Amino acid sequence: MAEPRASAKAVRATLRGAVQGVGFRATALRRARDLGVLGWVRNGEDGAVLIHAEGSEPALERFVEFLRVGPAQAHVESLEIDPVKPEGHEQFAIRGVSAGRFVVREHAATNRHFDLQLEVEGEMRAWALPKGPTMDPAVNRLAIDTGPHDVAASLEENARAIVWDRGGYEQGGRVAWPEAIARGHAVFVLHGEKLRGGFALQRTSSTPKAQWLLIKRRDADARPGSDVVAEQPLSVLSAVTLDEVLSQRTG
Repeated sequence: MAEPRASAKAVRATLRGAVQGVGFRATALRRARDLGVLGWVRNGEDGAVLIHAEGSEPALERFVEFLRVGPAQAHVESLEIDPVKPEGHEQFAIRGVSAGRFVVREHAATNRHFDLQLEVEGEMRAWALPKGPTMDPAVNRLAIDTGPHDVAASLEENARAIVWDRGGYEQGGRVAWPEAIARGHAVFVLHGEKLRGGFALQRTSSTPKAQWLLIKRRDADARPGSDVVAEQPLSVLSAVTLDEVLSQRTG
């Protein structure tokens, strides 16, 4: 078990050498869980392995000893360790790995709106977005939890809907999914054709159709002042707008 937060220490580690493609992340995950170390591990774009680790000082020392060697097929040429402040993680997770699909549809139901669907443990969890998503971190968008959806609902088979965006996503944050959703604060990274980078869903009420906020995080993909819905209205499947779909149906 991890030490209480008050006594936790934390480090950031950068490992270089033959450290990618050799099972380093999976082995680090197992070792961290054995020691009660919390945080994350991910592959860097330059061939390095990046790690944030927090826990008791003895547990961190043993974890760093493991990092100096790594799994059997690894060859660690250098290890940089920097003390940092604990972030309060409740898990040790592999970052940068797809957690499943996401889909954003625009459709004309009773009220015209968008919905965001995230694949969580084999089902699509959905939030209705009355004004659509945003890439502007200064703009928070209302998101209404509409619960699990049929996987087929992510397809463009409804004559009154288009698939506005789609792709894969990564789960993030300090709390494991789906518990993060149950607690009301879920952090994730989208890899779509229009939506990219970090986002968060923050619950603001616990009514039957709970209200949340969809928030774009301030990262390299953020576009302050932009209106991605107005700028990119076409379906990513059929390259038509919802207005064109509706006019074809009534024409």
